Amino acid sequence: MEHYQIVNIQEVLEQKEGVAYQGEIGVFVPDNTHDFALAEGNPVYVNAFSYVLVLGGSAALSVDEQVYEISVNQICVLSPLHLTCFSRVSDDFKCLFLCLHKDFIDRISGFSLKQRITKGMNLHRHPVLSIAACDMEILAECIVNIQSQILRKGHLYHQELIQNALIKFYLELDNVLDRKTNHAEQTVVPNRKDMKLREFITLLMQHFKEEHQVTFYADALHITPQYLTLLVKRQTGKTVNAFIYELIYSEARNLLLATDLSIQEIAARLNFADQASFSKFFKRHSGKAPHGFREISSKA
Repeated sequence: MEHYQIVNIQEVLEQKEGVAYQGEIGVFVPDNTHDFALAEGNPVYVNAFSYVLVLGGSAALSVDEQVYEISVNQICVLSPLHLTCFSRVSDDFKCLFLCLHKDFIDRISGFSLKQRITKGMNLHRHPVLSIAACDMEILAECIVNIQSQILRKGHLYHQELIQNALIKFYLELDNVLDRKTNHAEQTVVPNRKDMKLREFITLLMQHFKEEHQVTFYADALHITPQYLTLLVKRQTGKTVNAFIYELIYSEARNLLLATDLSIQEIAARLNFADQASFSKFFKRHSGKAPHGFREISSKA
């Protein structure tokens, strides 16, 4: 199996200044411009939908091996299938990160996850967008509000407060994205490969915990497993199987670090046949049994 790193929100929190709620939503406000790297500076996949608002300065952000020069009043919309890395950051660079796990949106009544993912996927090939200063100010205020609500840990309706703050952010973001979509952009029809990739990402984010086989995704997309593997490998450099397994492993680490679920409950949530199968899978990836991983991490 190819080895590469998918990090989750809880692991980002351990490395960067920020706040998070149950490893499912996090806001990060880096104050050290020389410490933007994750995984010792290597490109990583983040198991979250991420939004980077550039408030000042400039930086070079590598996304799927393409380098973007990002600067003030730009927003980066990143999916879990974007391989990212900061390669240069100016001394005055300032930004806000919002990272969001799909499970958090799943629990918002009447809120369409599929619509959120689809809007993000429309920017998959062009994830950096320039926006008006007034829109940047509004979006920044929304993220700061999410941060404030995450910090209100004693509130009886803590999760609901964060959810409402997130809905406001998405409504404002949709307003910006919809206004940015001009007539010329509307007439561009994505090719079949791009459409299938978007559909695959949507399916993967919705089903990776319960569906571990390539055939499920290929059948849902009405293509062969071989063609799906080729499509994803060309985009990400990784096979579909490797991506599914690494997402499961990332989710397992998150549940071990950020929740009090038992090993058996985590195994069931990730659709393993039993606790032994999950433990074997986890040890193959980490070199440690789930109990050992949790104990060592809690002492760190």
